[in-house]
Amino acid sequence: MRITDHISQERMSGLQIRAVIVAIALVVLDGYDVSLTSFAAPYLEKGFGVSKAELGLVMSGALIGMLVGSIIVAPLADRIGRRKMGVISTATIAIGMLIGPFATPETGTGPLVLSRVITGIGIGSLVAVVGVILAEYTGRRVYALVMAVYAAAINIGGLLGSMIVGPMLGAHGWQLGWWVGFALSAVAAVATFAFLPESLAWLSEGRRADSLEQLNALLTKMRRPALEALPASDSTGVRAKSSLRAVFTGRTGFYTLLMIVGYVAYMLSFYFMTNWAPSSVASANHNPALAPQLVTAFSIGGILGNVLFGFLGNKIDVRFLAPVFLVLATAALSLFGIAGPGMPTAWWTLFLASFFVCAGTAAFYAIVPTLYPTLARSTGFGVVIGFGRFGGIAAPIVGGAAFDAGLGMGTAFTVFALPMLVAGLCVLALHLHLRRSRSAVPDAQPALAGTAA
Repeated sequence: MRITDHISQERMSGLQIRAVIVAIALVVLDGYDVSLTSFAAPYLEKGFGVSKAELGLVMSGALIGMLVGSIIVAPLADRIGRRKMGVISTATIAIGMLIGPFATPETGTGPLVLSRVITGIGIGSLVAVVGVILAEYTGRRVYALVMAVYAAAINIGGLLGSMIVGPMLGAHGWQLGWWVGFALSAVAAVATFAFLPESLAWLSEGRRADSLEQLNALLTKMRRPALEALPASDSTGVRAKSSLRAVFTGRTGFYTLLMIVGYVAYMLSFYFMTNWAPSSVASANHNPALAPQLVTAFSIGGILGNVLFGFLGNKIDVRFLAPVFLVLATAALSLFGIAGPGMPTAWWTLFLASFFVCAGTAAFYAIVPTLYPTLARSTGFGVVIGFGRFGGIAAPIVGGAAFDAGLGMGTAFTVFALPMLVAGLCVLALHLHLRRSRSAVPDAQPALAGTAA
């Protein structure tokens, strides 16, 4: 049995609670960073005089960076440690945010795209690390709720940004959003270094000369008995193959491909809604101030949807629950487009769509880390989440081109809602396959209520 199996079954200590709070705070920061262009888009479009297709490239910059961060950078956490990677990631986000305000109409949007790419690299590597830390330090009884709050934290960051910073952009300029992001990221880097503990499972694999000493120090703080020796490894195959090969071979490789297809499809719908729903309503009403209001609707709906999903996930297998939410999300997002940009109807229909759509993030974040052994966990999570960014990268660019070509809201949002059905089918297929092979693959049990990694 892995060391985290024992911990997940016991009452959470103060150290575990601190780890969860720090990790979720980092995701709130990510939520602000990701949603920034959504409520700043009308001001960017006006200030730089760019088309929606060009604006879509700025929106996709962070997603391109997140792809690089998730696939190329995040796997380094399996070598250097999750805590160290967390510090590097938050510092990278701060650097990216610092570049953005120096873009001007004379320089064009190039510095903005660079800013978003660098920021995205930090976010992409941080998400994989934080997800693993949460899975390891969270107790079984609250695992579903914590992972739902983890997914909702993205919406919380967007909500705080749209309510506090968004209304100030008209008077102080779009640059304010980037300066706030820089300040928050710099503070986060210091907090991560000071307060985020190292991964217990990573230390148990003996990747440091003092792994046993460091592991026992953490166990002492958690009021648990020290170990005389490191526990047996669950990553023998990873050591022989390398973490990347382990992720793509055998039955685990099939799960990886299934989750990649599902997450790419989900991200296509999710980021089309995230980037174009607020700006579409603002543009149609010729009122840039409506964009932050729509981001607020999206954020509140996502928070409430994730909380309900987490509550139900304690009672119903998440692999069965997720497809239900994704089918309802498809219908709700289509309804938003068909209902049109009139306010307050657009606010309420986007709230409804986000309520169901955002639960998909909680589902993938809860399922994916549990599919892999310890030394391949950041790699596997990063690969799935990273490849999913291809869908996110395409959504703003293709969506902007579609709107420039004259596609109406009803048609556009209906078409871009359909990939969520594909995502739901992929999760359902995983569920059915794991049920059939449960006795042969005891590790691959990603039921939200049942297993903490």
